[in-house]
This record gives sequence, C-alpha cells and structure tokens, in this order.
Amino acid sequence: MIDASALDVDSAFATRLTPKFSPEYYIDQGIKYFLTMESSVPNNVQPYYADLVIRWEWPPWLKLTGYKRRNLVNTDILLKLYPTKYDTIDCQYFEVQPFCRCHVIFNYSGTRIPIYEEFVFNDAGEITFIEAWSDYPSLLPMAASDYWAEAPDVDRLSTRVPGLGNNEGRIDRKADWMIRSAEKDADLADMLHRLKYPVGTWITEYFRQRKGMKVAHHPPEGDTFPYRDLDE
Repeated sequence: MIDASALDVDSAFATRLTPKFSPEYYIDQGIKYFLTMESSVPNNVQPYYADLVIRWEWPPWLKLTGYKRRNLVNTDILLKLYPTKYDTIDCQYFEVQPFCRCHVIFNYSGTRIPIYEEFVFNDAGEITFIEAWSDYPSLLPMAASDYWAEAPDVDRLSTRVPGLGNNEGRIDRKADWMIRSAEKDADLADMLHRLKYPVGTWITEYFRQRKGMKVAHHPPEGDTFPYRDLDE
C-alpha cells in the first residue's frame, strides 16, 4: 500500500476528510439511502450522491453493483418493483470515515436479510462510496465484539481507494497513483477492472456467485440470525 501522506491531495484516502455537517445529517443520508429501495417510499426521496459514487457489495453479493449517480438512482428505483421494506434500520455517525454506518434487516416479501453497510462522504456532504457486507460474523470485516467496525485493522475497501480523500471525493481510475496503488492491493485492482467493464463483470459475477447467493438468505454454518438483536 502506498502511504497517502506521500501523495498529493487528489490521490488522498477518505480518512483525510473530516465531517463538515452535523451527525444527524450523515445519519439521515444513510437512512435515505435505504428508503430509496423501500417500495412504499416515493422515488423523489434520495440521498445526495456524488457524480462518481461507487457501490461495492462483498460476496455473496456481486461486488460492483453501482457506479455513477444516475445509474445508482435508476437501479434503486427498479428494486422497488420487488416488494421491499425494512424490519430494522440502525444507523450511527462516526467522526472518522466512513461517517455513517448502518445495520439493517431487509424484508423481501417475508424473507429477512441482515446487511451491514458503510457510507463515505466528500466535503459537500455527498456519498462517494457505499460498502456492504452480509451481517453475519463470518462474512463481516471486523471482529464479533467490534459491532461498529471501529478497530484500526478493519478490512474495508473504502479507506484504501486513492482519491476518495480529496475534497470532492473524486477518483481517477486512470491516474498513475491509482494504478500504482492497485499493483499492491488486489481488491483495488479488482475494483478498477470492474469500473472499466461494469456490465460484463457484473454478469460474470452473477453466474459465479449464483449458488452462493443462498448464504444471503440463510446464516452461514455456525452463524446465527441476526448478528445482533437490533431491538434490544
């Protein structure tokens, strides 16, 4: 990994940025993101996305599932066609990126799916990077005791993407500093490849992960549902 301090601001990591809005603002943006997919919510309820916003969902989901503002909005509106609501939305604010982190339980026509999701923001309060995991201990990037992923060794991609830390949170996937970083980070290299070929890689990933998608609907062996009782 290339040290962010050795690079210019345009290539900085997301942790360079500090909050510019109230805690309530960041929590509200996280909640609005989930509401965009709830069938009963009007389509004009949307969070503020940056123009190059990225959504990355770790397996058993399909990794790059959204890129650029318009595509993300249109995709979420299409998801409303499948009856969707939430049993729980629990979002919290943090002073370091990702500023908003949420544990949610989707309810797809009676099928309950727990998700842990994080949101990175730029200085304008726009969401630049969304990262999601199935909310089971064996699939999360943090230890079971670290419910909000606050430990310094949490394995998240969002804080390893050069460019998310400039004021606009705007990446340049063709920049030399991005390419050099990707040479030392396999996940980042995978993301850049998918950004270049978003449709083809999504289709390939869909068929690759299809059998494993059952993990999204049922706890992996040894795990329980939900990860934590969010109503306690």
